[in-house]
Amino acid sequence: MIKALRDYQVKAIKETYKWLASHDGNPCIVAPTGSGKAYIIAGFCEDILHRSPERKILVLSHVKELLAQDSEKILLAWPDAPVGIYSAGLGSKQTDVITVAGIQSIWKKGSELGNIDLIIVDEAHTIQNEDSGMYRTLISDLKAVNPKLRIIGLTATPYRLGQGLLTEGDEAIFDALIEPVTIQELVKRGFLAKLVSTFTDFKMNTDGIKRVQGDYEKRELEARVNSDNINAQVVSETIKRAGDRTAWLIFCVSISHAEAMRDEFRLHGITCEAITSKTSGEERDRIFTDFKSGKIRAVTNVGVATTGFDYPDIDVIVMARPTLSPGLYAQMSGRGMRLKSPGHHQDCIVLDFAGNIARHGAVTKIIPPRRTIAKNTKITSENIGEMFKLCPKCNKAVLKRARICPNCNYLFGEKALTELNTTQEIMQLESEPESENKNENITRMKVKSWFWRASFTKNEHAPFLRVDFYEEDLMKGPKQLFLYLTSGPESSRNKAYRNLKSLLQGVRVPLPSELNNIQLMNALAKTITENYAPPSWIEYKQSGKYIAITSWGWDD
Repeated sequence: MIKALRDYQVKAIKETYKWLASHDGNPCIVAPTGSGKAYIIAGFCEDILHRSPERKILVLSHVKELLAQDSEKILLAWPDAPVGIYSAGLGSKQTDVITVAGIQSIWKKGSELGNIDLIIVDEAHTIQNEDSGMYRTLISDLKAVNPKLRIIGLTATPYRLGQGLLTEGDEAIFDALIEPVTIQELVKRGFLAKLVSTFTDFKMNTDGIKRVQGDYEKRELEARVNSDNINAQVVSETIKRAGDRTAWLIFCVSISHAEAMRDEFRLHGITCEAITSKTSGEERDRIFTDFKSGKIRAVTNVGVATTGFDYPDIDVIVMARPTLSPGLYAQMSGRGMRLKSPGHHQDCIVLDFAGNIARHGAVTKIIPPRRTIAKNTKITSENIGEMFKLCPKCNKAVLKRARICPNCNYLFGEKALTELNTTQEIMQLESEPESENKNENITRMKVKSWFWRASFTKNEHAPFLRVDFYEEDLMKGPKQLFLYLTSGPESSRNKAYRNLKSLLQGVRVPLPSELNNIQLMNALAKTITENYAPPSWIEYKQSGKYIAITSWGWDD
């Protein structure tokens, strides 16, 4: 195996081999942006073909930049590797023992490829669960030739809106998620740069925008956020907060938004270009080259610089695109996590005008999206109990998407990808408990039991959930947490929903819009109280007669 591989890259390969040896199906490696997925792919190719030279491997991606990186790393690791590149975007249509191919160019060529033993998919989250699309067509054609075909995926974001985790669903391609390393570990070990967020003075308002397929409807979103006044405020504050930083990447909602933002930056004397789907390949390469050389300070984009774009020295990320997609949020954030060159700022500032951090939490603690319920299924007080399953070890009811039983720690399938939190920071790294170091007003309380109930707000008469946490001495009274899921500003509702998912360890729970009456909230409160275990502890701080619960957790 390649000697230059880092230990976690070797771990990814070994754990994947181990899984393949004892399971049918296909695993997906979860590796953060900047962790070197191309080197893992190169390690697989070199090792497999040295063991079995007769094997044929197909490496797939949807972005030509990723194809170039993958083929480059394979040849760097193994200069004599039999590599062919099949990509119209790269001007080559050659196949070999290892074929690195763009899915758009090769998806109809399954019969011409012949027998393929292994497919490696870079950015595997782009594969749909439905039995359609380019990836599915090619895989089906290749399996007709070789029914024993195996597939290995790689991605930093192992989930899709509406589907949930890539392993969920009857038609899922992948059967297991292998996570050899986390963002926290890579930052601590000096392999990734730190993201630093700051609250912006200006915030975009997304209240009332219609949602389509899990995200904001694009036309409504553009109409809301793309105006001369809003663009001027975003650009002005970006210039003020970015200071002497030299490489700014701005994420926009639409082509017209990206172009309008570009023009606004130029009005303020900032060299700026826009990259969109309308930008030609030659022009795109020219802009990225000038951006990397420092001739251009800022680049606005829409749907272009989220995957495949590799410029480590980006030191400012501007989120001018609100999104409900945790995957898109993670991909945008990941553009700033690569290690910087000497002489540059060694971290990356994230200016989030879109409210994405408040919406999704820290990128180190993202909660995967839930799997969408069938369109015609309405959650009622009668069927809300159908969300649960029995733990085979302790026979307690837990929510169906739970990966760890909170009662006995039984592991359902793969381990949870992330720990959960309610932070507003873009990147939360593990540290000593706050109660011991930073804030002596924080008190930790061991939790003996909890009780959930639903009630109404006094002013808006809107339903909300209240959680009472009890300690051993019941005479002391409970510590209370209020979850206003259906009332108040959007940022507060989003935080309440994240807290709800965190308390239930990330499992599937109804959306606030589905909990639209007191009967449904009462049914949910009753089900959680009777079937779900509370955290082992909570931490809170006291201000006069009021307390604020700040965090919670489960002991190992």
